[in-house]
Amino acid sequence: MFALFVTLVAAQPTCRFIRRPRAYYATRDSSVIVPTFTRSSTALPISASTAITSSAPLTSSLPSSSAAPTSTPSSSIRSSSAPVHVPSSSSSSSSSALGPSPSVIPGLLGSLFPAGPGSSSWSTSNVLGNALVLSDSTFRPHRVLRSTPHTYTSAPDGKRALQAFYPCGSLSFNFQPQGRFSFYAPGPASVDLTAAKEVTFSYSVYFPKGFNYVLGGKLPGLYGGNSDGEAVGCSGGSRSSACFSARIMWRSGGEGEFYTYLPPYTDGRFAANGMLCNEPGSYCHPTYGTSVGHGAFSFTTGSWTTVSERVRLNDAGKANGQLQLFVNGKSVINLGGLILRDSAAGRIRGLQMQTFFGGSKPEFATPKDQEVFFSDFSVAVTQYL
Repeated sequence: MFALFVTLVAAQPTCRFIRRPRAYYATRDSSVIVPTFTRSSTALPISASTAITSSAPLTSSLPSSSAAPTSTPSSSIRSSSAPVHVPSSSSSSSSSALGPSPSVIPGLLGSLFPAGPGSSSWSTSNVLGNALVLSDSTFRPHRVLRSTPHTYTSAPDGKRALQAFYPCGSLSFNFQPQGRFSFYAPGPASVDLTAAKEVTFSYSVYFPKGFNYVLGGKLPGLYGGNSDGEAVGCSGGSRSSACFSARIMWRSGGEGEFYTYLPPYTDGRFAANGMLCNEPGSYCHPTYGTSVGHGAFSFTTGSWTTVSERVRLNDAGKANGQLQLFVNGKSVINLGGLILRDSAAGRIRGLQMQTFFGGSKPEFATPKDQEVFFSDFSVAVTQYL
C-alpha cells in the first residue's frame, strides 16, 4: 500500500505556479469559470487539406474574391458530424448570403484564402513563390510581452514556424512561470488593415503528438477599435464599445471555438450581439469573452490544422457585421447581424498574437512542458471601406 502511494505521488506533476500582481503585465487575459456545453452530436476532427506547391505570385494563384453579401445575414454553426444550424428566424436560403462560399482552390492555398486574395494580401506560406519571411520584419510587432519572447524555429516536420513554449505550471499572464507569447501586429505596411471593411486572417497550427489540452487555451485572431490605444482594451475581462477581438480557443480534448469580445450586448445600443448567447455550443460570460460554437470542430495532434477567420465590420449604426471561421477550408462557424464598432472610427487594427493556457484558474495550467508551432500566416483584404 505504501509503495502504491509513493508511485501515485511520483506520477503527479511537480511544477507549480505563482500568481503575479495584475499590474505587472503589459497584456493579460483570463476566464474565471469553465462553462459546460451541450450539443446534439459530437464533433469530429476535420481532415487536413493536402498542400499544393506553386511558384506563381499570390495575385495570379487565386481567383478574385466573391462579391460582398447584399442581403441581411443569418448565422450558422457547423458541427463536423451534424448539419448546418440555421436559426428559426432565418430561412436556409438566406443563410447562403452570409459571407462568401468556401474557396474552390485546392489544398493549403485554398485553406489560407477561403474568400480569395481580395484587393491586397500577404502570406508567409512556402506554397507561394513570393511568400514573405516568417519574422518580426513581416509582423512589425508592438506591445510585446518581453518576459515571453516569441521564437522562430523549425517545426517537427521541418517547416519554418513560430514556436510557443508553455512551461510546466503556466497558464494566463497573471501567473508564473511565464510561457507562451503575446504581441500585437499590423503586418506589412503595404496592406493597410485600418482601411479594410473585410479581412481574412489565416494560419496553420501544429499540436505535437501527446499534447495535453487540459481545459483550454487561447490562439491568435484579429482585433480592432476606434484607435490604436483603445483597440487593445478588449481582453482579460475588459470590454468596451470602442474595441473588439475575435480569437480562437482550444478546449478539452482539442475541441475548438471562436472566442470573442464585442461591444457589450447588455448596452441597449448593442443588443444585437446577444444573439451569440443563443448559438449552439455558445456561452456568454457576464465579464469575460464569449465562447461561440464550442465543438464545431476539433484540432488533432501530430498534424497541421489550418484556421482562417473572416471579420467584416458593420456599417456605423447598423447590426450587419459578420464573423466566420474556416477550418482546413471548410466553413464551421458563420455569424451575422453583429455590431463590432460603434462609429466609423472603428477599424480593424491588426493581429492579436497571443497564446497561453487559460482561463485563470489553476485547473487550466499545463501539467508538463509543452510547445505548439504556428506557420503559414496569411492575410487578405477582401473589401475596403
